Amino acid sequence: MYSLLIPTPIGPLFAKATPQALLSVDLLVLGDGLPERPNKLLREVSKKVDRYFAKPNETFLEVPLDYADLEARRIALYEEVRCIPLGQTRSYAQMGRLCGLTPRAVGAAMRACPFFLVVPAQRVIHADGRLGGFAGREGVKEWLLRWEGARLSP
Repeated sequence: MYSLLIPTPIGPLFAKATPQALLSVDLLVLGDGLPERPNKLLREVSKKVDRYFAKPNETFLEVPLDYADLEARRIALYEEVRCIPLGQTRSYAQMGRLCGLTPRAVGAAMRACPFFLVVPAQRVIHADGRLGGFAGREGVKEWLLRWEGARLSP
């Protein structure tokens, strides 16, 4: 397994990959002391993250993800979320209708998503405009959406 610590304005990301696909990206509070063993894929992900935080027009659609052990509906959901354009949002209910899931199941899947930023869970919000949870990091969700230029309720 390969790994790389990626510094960002919102905190360090720790990415893990096989030679073929991304295994996970986690937003950390601290990133000291984690083992790093980068490969070509992780270096490219790091460049994409840098470009995203330099100017939010970078997408991660072409980054291959390792979906081993995930059920088909969750994979379909993550792929649909990956296609939400920068600066736009979709509701939990909209995503649920697309993937045959309840809004609550969509929320649970977003909370458990192992691909922070690469699967832009921040773009999935409540139908009434409330941001919803973000695994206890609602401020990060709001920051990312504002950075991307999304129109948010005051």
